[in-house]
Amino acid sequence: MRNSAILMTVAFVALAGGCSTSYVTPSGRADLHDITSLSMQDSFAARPAASFPAGIVAIRVQRSGYRSYSTQRDGGVYGEGRYSVITIKELDEDKNLEGISKLPNIGGFISISPLLLPHDLQTERELREAAARLKADMVLLYTLDTSFHDIDNAVTRSVLTLGIAPVKTVYVHVNASALIIDTRTGFIYGALEANEKRDLLTNAWESEESADRARLDAEKAAFKSLVGEFEKTWPQIVERAKQGA
Repeated sequence: MRNSAILMTVAFVALAGGCSTSYVTPSGRADLHDITSLSMQDSFAARPAASFPAGIVAIRVQRSGYRSYSTQRDGGVYGEGRYSVITIKELDEDKNLEGISKLPNIGGFISISPLLLPHDLQTERELREAAARLKADMVLLYTLDTSFHDIDNAVTRSVLTLGIAPVKTVYVHVNASALIIDTRTGFIYGALEANEKRDLLTNAWESEESADRARLDAEKAAFKSLVGEFEKTWPQIVERAKQGA
């Protein structure tokens, strides 16, 4: 009888453990203001130097040591220092950028390889130097800030309980921001921003994979909106560049 009771206890613990799990939310965005290298005096002195049609390198950066469920599983984070470069394409980047690559005065979007980057990343200058090797005129530097909040008390959650946890409504908020930078001079042509918000029920997530799909859905929508902002701003950028700012 005693052995049977022990076995039943072990089985119950295993069952309970198998029905509930947790999801670690992704770490934060890169501080684009912090990693732009020009001083105030240099910023005023910088002038646009891009030629058209402009080749553009698109690079995603995140906080140094960035981790998410998918990058912990598949990799795709490069570099240390003040920021990391995300090499995994999980936001439908190719599809969204292809849609605007045929805009007037755009010569195409170029992906960058970590082989062109130092491991110690401190400012955007390292990215501009890599872009110069690819003969790209501009750098589209973008980052995402994804947060999960308890809708009842607005507390930011770094870990979410899934599975058999009590029903809880949370919302995921994604802020996507970008700078368009002249490769040669560091001149900033424009700053872009887009936001996406989704209401979610935690008991609908049966696993970390399902929770991460919710995260990715919101991030993809935010990036798509950011690309839309680029499309609307592009004629002004071209005009500004041709007038020498």
